[in-house]
Amino acid sequence: MKIPLFDIDGTLFKTRNPIHQNAFAFAFKKVYGKNAKQIEAHPEGKTDKQIILEVLKRHGVPAEEIRKKINTAMQVMAMYFSEHENQVNPEVLPGVKELLSKLKGQNIPIGVLTGNVERIGWTKIEKAGLRDFFNFGAFGDKTEKRVELVEIARQNAEIALGKTFQTQDFVIVGDTPKDIQCAKDAGIKVIIAATGIFSFDELAKEKPDLLVQTLEDQKVFDFITS
Repeated sequence: MKIPLFDIDGTLFKTRNPIHQNAFAFAFKKVYGKNAKQIEAHPEGKTDKQIILEVLKRHGVPAEEIRKKINTAMQVMAMYFSEHENQVNPEVLPGVKELLSKLKGQNIPIGVLTGNVERIGWTKIEKAGLRDFFNFGAFGDKTEKRVELVEIARQNAEIALGKTFQTQDFVIVGDTPKDIQCAKDAGIKVIIAATGIFSFDELAKEKPDLLVQTLEDQKVFDFITS
């Protein structure tokens, strides 16, 4: 049995409006005085902290200045997102609730591993009606390197569950090549669903441990529980 660490955007649900992207633009302008957009960093699979750094470097902001203000920028993003959360209406992807329900029924802990700022990530999960399934999480305001979220998740799992875990006790569930790379860099298994912007064939080239069309596939549950 493995403890699954779920990515959220493109894996659990699709976000049907640009509030998160708008939060980046608002913070770039308010904190750094730059008219910039999240998409400039090709953000899929990156942490929000990494995206801020990459975008602002493109706009000529010195790294020292970016880092000095980056926590403020993420707080401003979270504030903006909260102020507009009534517009957040995620579309839960096929098989997600059924899979989470089955895992919970087996008393398997369930975690989040996402590049989202924590407050934004939890808000999306709550709006999707999935919050009660998750015991802990690791979020993209803690590090710019996605692989470091695995160790953060392990530590947070220990705190939440009152048990000791090894890194190999976990499996990532995601939808992008960066989820695959994160798992490989951390030395753990990865399950990938072709439910995001990358095709099944594109993802197959990255050789995940399990690749499925959607999380409806019984092989996902079997992989986690075996």
